[in-house]
Amino acid sequence: MRDFSGESGIRPCGSVRAVSFGGYARKVRDPGLPYRHRISALRSCVQLYRPLGFHATLSYLESKAGRFRSDEAALLRALDIIEASCAVLQAEVDAYAVRRREAKRQGRRTPRAQDANPNAFPRRR
Repeated sequence: MRDFSGESGIRPCGSVRAVSFGGYARKVRDPGLPYRHRISALRSCVQLYRPLGFHATLSYLESKAGRFRSDEAALLRALDIIEASCAVLQAEVDAYAVRRREAKRQGRRTPRAQDANPNAFPRRR
């Protein structure tokens, strides 16, 4: 049996550290990290928030911000773009939550079909 006391640097399953979007964003901005790690952190941000899909979002960021794989200013612009988009979605989700709480308080337990739900995927008609 292995000793998982932490001296070996090995952690048992289930103790993997999860990093949030904000945590990865801080890594992208950290000039003390190797550049490839910062690029990897941006890709992790995209993995957590990918409004167009992973590869399409990366392509969009590159088209808007520039070649972030080799340009630090473009890397930071790409992060700003995805953070702004994520903030817009979060504001929509927060506003929806407020509307739903109020509707529930008034006895409307089921959302109406015409109410836009930012948590749901768009339905094809």
